[in-house]
Amino acid sequence: MRIWVTGGSGALGQELVQRLSSKYPDADLRYPTSSDLNLENFLRVQEFVSEYKPTHVFHLAARVFGVGGHSKTPEASLLANTRIDNSVFDAMFLNPPRWIYYASTVATYGFPYDELPLAETFFLKGTPHESEYGYAMSKRLGLSYLEILEKQHEVGFVYGLSTNLFGHGDRFLNGGGHVIVSLLEKAKKARAESKVLSVWGEPTSSRDFLSTKSAAKIITELVNQNVGIVNIASGQEITIEEISKLICKEFELTNGYEFTHEMQGIPNRVCSIRKLLNFSKYVEEVDSWKEIQEEIRLVANSKN
Repeated sequence: MRIWVTGGSGALGQELVQRLSSKYPDADLRYPTSSDLNLENFLRVQEFVSEYKPTHVFHLAARVFGVGGHSKTPEASLLANTRIDNSVFDAMFLNPPRWIYYASTVATYGFPYDELPLAETFFLKGTPHESEYGYAMSKRLGLSYLEILEKQHEVGFVYGLSTNLFGHGDRFLNGGGHVIVSLLEKAKKARAESKVLSVWGEPTSSRDFLSTKSAAKIITELVNQNVGIVNIASGQEITIEEISKLICKEFELTNGYEFTHEMQGIPNRVCSIRKLLNFSKYVEEVDSWKEIQEEIRLVANSKN
């Protein structure tokens, strides 16, 4: 078993590499960093894949800018992520693996939603929300590559629609990162400067959150299963206000929080896990609110 993980140094990638190492100790597991293997370099990626010939690929690598970044520069996200996928899939068409996990995003769902929770049967219906358009459209293209590989080379695949992720190792991107990591970044600054915690959106805004640790466990359960399109989510809807209140408590922000009513994006989003339950036993044990509480307390009590 030869396993290639792209994006192995990212928050999800680190957790996944750890899980795979434990589950498949005899596998030839490789997760080169971007400095070792630039995924936008077609020839270098081709050389790597032709020499290594991975049997299993976990394609997690992407350029993620968060709601703020995706809204301001949709073309940058579209171009960067398309270049990465073109390079990776070009190499895999020449040397097809047996199975692929492709990390997509729930941002690819068309908006407005017909109903919540989001079910895979509504995938590709309509156009993604403008706040996530460039990133979402680049990820939609990934499904086409997978379907062609399946048809031409009998490659099994999972097209995982990742919900809002959080966890240790997530990147602080000056407000352009994922929801929870961005709030924690702002909370550190608010505490240091004795200011109000500034929160984007509205008090009623909500999301389906999943820790990178739980996501890695779920993804590992899907190995060698030809699942197709599936939500990688918790199925639990949590409001941004609930999180903001807890952050203020744990960081002891006496000035509280305020919503800016900016960067609203999609008001509410929660995912159906009905299909995922057919392939993953662990998802039944997921308690995202508990994991969010633990992450906030960990960061609030850290010295950094």
